[in-house]
Amino acid sequence: MKKQAVALAFAAASLLSSGAAMAQQIYVGGAIGQGHADVDCFGASNCDKTDTAYKLFAGYGFGNGLSVEGGYMSFGKATASAPGASSEIESGGPHLGVAFNAPIGNSGFGLGARVGVISMKTKISASLVGFGSGSESETNAEPYFGFGASYAFAPHLRMDLGADFSRAEFQGDKADVRAVTLGLTYTF
Repeated sequence: MKKQAVALAFAAASLLSSGAAMAQQIYVGGAIGQGHADVDCFGASNCDKTDTAYKLFAGYGFGNGLSVEGGYMSFGKATASAPGASSEIESGGPHLGVAFNAPIGNSGFGLGARVGVISMKTKISASLVGFGSGSESETNAEPYFGFGASYAFAPHLRMDLGADFSRAEFQGDKADVRAVTLGLTYTF
């Protein structure tokens, strides 16, 4: 599945690069919001599955709404604690994929979707009173997808509201992660 997703992203990017050369553009952007990890907090007296999420990205638009983009996405941390112990799970990594953005008439509003592969690093840290603390991490290629809405304030600047979804994995255990973010995209 992972190899197929990578192959699909690269195939789509190469097909799109041979398309029409009209209104091609480079863009950069960033967004911040709330991340959530669907982790099991069994036995914890305190559990917080939400944290600050963010993403930074750059892309190349082919002029027909399709683009290839890459960047870094963080889904934030989930924390749990019990008397004398605490743990933290953090997930995020670089991503590469394809995106489609379509304007809604001449209103300035638009809708978008994206799909690709993220090199998801999942880091687990734990601390136990009297024994100290430690951490381990694991990196896996995982699919991601997202969708969103945008509003163009000016010809080269738009505000984006988006939701991105993926999966974090550590030693065979998996957790769904998501990020809902608000940000800006600038087109050159």
